[in-house]
Amino acid sequence: MPGDEPVYLVVGADSLIGGALFRTLRDGGERVVGTTRRRRRVDERCLYLDLADAPDRWRPPLAVSVAIVCAGVTRLQACQSDPVVSARINVEGVSALAKNLVAAGVFVIYLSTNQVFDGSKPFRLANDPLSPETEYGRQKAEAERRIGPYGNSIAIVRFTKVLEPKPPLFLSWIEAFRKGSEIHPFSDMVMAPVPLALAVDGLRRVAQARSPGVFQMSANKDITYEQAARNLARRLSVGQDLVQPIRTAASGPFPESLPLNTTLDASRLQTEFGMAPPDVWFAIESVLQP
Repeated sequence: MPGDEPVYLVVGADSLIGGALFRTLRDGGERVVGTTRRRRRVDERCLYLDLADAPDRWRPPLAVSVAIVCAGVTRLQACQSDPVVSARINVEGVSALAKNLVAAGVFVIYLSTNQVFDGSKPFRLANDPLSPETEYGRQKAEAERRIGPYGNSIAIVRFTKVLEPKPPLFLSWIEAFRKGSEIHPFSDMVMAPVPLALAVDGLRRVAQARSPGVFQMSANKDITYEQAARNLARRLSVGQDLVQPIRTAASGPFPESLPLNTTLDASRLQTEFGMAPPDVWFAIESVLQP
């Protein structure tokens, strides 16, 4: 970056949330640099960093004051099928990088998930005991435990499902409806979705305030994928008979535990930044807008 050093560091600037956050900070006139593990994408604003390859020796640009760690293995199936390799990134790599950044005087924001809880109760509090049931959740919980002792140098932001604009699953449903074809959404899988833009705004606010501790972002309630599909059918004025729900067991082997609840208590974001939990139907409608 000509003339000055960045202030914000987005680790994993080519991930879904990291990419959107990087663009938001850049377009808002903030000084920001990202990282990528894809060497072909390295340039003056995107540095090379692989969390599987000795991140404890990686040094951030000197002027970085806040780092947002968005990188990691996020697919549940990938963590379940190869727990050793995924933990090397999600636990060992993340905790080593966080230790290195904190030692350099950088405030670190770590992205976590509702999967650190077992889903047995709705609206989990930020200080509830961690109780993961999936390999991905166990890895995220262990990373939280390792970086938590850094106290005022760390913020943990837990998200429920983050919806990108025009989610591929929803687009496939829309295409099927337009062809008069049936779809088969899960009747026993729930979500409390957060629009990507809102997730990025929450991270930006925490980063600007450098506010430590645990934050959580969630929609105001859980809905099933079947409910989401039926709502979309009504929105498009197609027959509800095209929505033929199935249970996850009918789709073949499914990764590990299926939570009954995914909602999180998001009161701290509302109290400190005025960010109320989004209405679940608004969250879905917002990502489908042209």
